[in-house]
Amino acid sequence: METTTLPKLYQYNVCPFCWKVKALLGYKKIPYESVEVHPLNKKEIKFSKEYRKVPIFVDKAGNQVNDSTPIMKYIDEKYGSPVFAKSGAEKDKEEKWLKWADATLVRALPPLIYRNLGDSLKAFDYITQQEKFNWFQQRTIKYSGAMVMTMVAKKSAKEQGIADPESHLKKCLSDWAEALGKEDYLGGKEPNGADLAVFGILKSIEELPAFRWIQENAKVWKWYQRVDQIALKAA
Repeated sequence: METTTLPKLYQYNVCPFCWKVKALLGYKKIPYESVEVHPLNKKEIKFSKEYRKVPIFVDKAGNQVNDSTPIMKYIDEKYGSPVFAKSGAEKDKEEKWLKWADATLVRALPPLIYRNLGDSLKAFDYITQQEKFNWFQQRTIKYSGAMVMTMVAKKSAKEQGIADPESHLKKCLSDWAEALGKEDYLGGKEPNGADLAVFGILKSIEELPAFRWIQENAKVWKWYQRVDQIALKAA
């Protein structure tokens, strides 16, 4: 039986996967409660015994759905008019770019955001202000996290064969611009699931220095502003 409470999205405010879900919720104008999860103790999701990551979506009936793309597809099926393509070439195209968003685009961000200690410190300065940290935790996590993520980013870049993180992200953005073609959205006249997923990933770095490369790609930037206006600002 449904309750009178709103659906809940358990999230980190700077998580690209969480922003994928928030983009769909905003676009479909679905009221929901956003629950910020403490990244250290994760006490807000202690009810989730096996899945200890975000995002987690819990609907009004108490049904729990884990992981960004499954959550998006669940929401799309249960709430309002469908956004995701149902069959045929459009579905194939959408699935291709959904997979690209998670396998390529989102993995292109850490090697750029954390490519050196200076950039990492700037990123963590923003991150620690968004999350549930006290003064001491902010400083501890900022400096220790920046050092760790600089090393992680270098390892990730090496594993992906990324010699120049800036050029790699620019190539990703060019690929997305090419996929859009002459249309306003990948979905044509309206955004589809891949539009909202890619937008959400990019939205997560809007306050970071690396976001300037999205703004420098004229086609992607115009597309981004269109999606932002209808998915979030108008919500």
